[in-house]
Amino acid sequence: MKKIPVIILLILTLQGCLPAIFVAGAATGVIIYDHRNAKTMFEDRDITFQIQHRFDNDKELRNKAHLSITTFNHIALLLGQAPNDELRSRAEAIVKSNSKVKMLYNEVTIEKPISDMARANDAWITTKVKTILATVPGLNSSSLKIVTENKVVYLMGLTTRTQAQLATDKTRTVAGVKKVVKLFEYLN
Repeated sequence: MKKIPVIILLILTLQGCLPAIFVAGAATGVIIYDHRNAKTMFEDRDITFQIQHRFDNDKELRNKAHLSITTFNHIALLLGQAPNDELRSRAEAIVKSNSKVKMLYNEVTIEKPISDMARANDAWITTKVKTILATVPGLNSSSLKIVTENKVVYLMGLTTRTQAQLATDKTRTVAGVKKVVKLFEYLN
């Protein structure tokens, strides 16, 4: 009987439905280890939406670059590819213009956007990492944000150094991962 809440939690985690996880967690008695408060979680989602909306409304960025934005605890991670530094800088300026972003990691590379097949592979790598981390005893993987771009896995979260190292070590063992970038905020 205990398997059902774990399966629900795993499905929601893999789908990235953090608010849904809280509801499922409350309903099933599963404890969720996200150290952000609800307001911060909603603000992170709002920041991401606002920035992505501005990228989508910029015709040149939309047509020539591949950009994605992830936010965790008001820290923004900008990923993708741009054909030149001018577009990379424009994307960075859009992120920095959001007053709720307290720090930006700009990981946009100057190159042709990766293919849809490469993006699908990145999604598969992220799914594998999330699945493996969810099964590691003692690891609170629900407190982590995992994003993959061009086989590079970015780990974000508000966690302990021990938890961060455990997540990093396990992520490095996943097939297809070229590199792991740690962007953690530490509790201790």
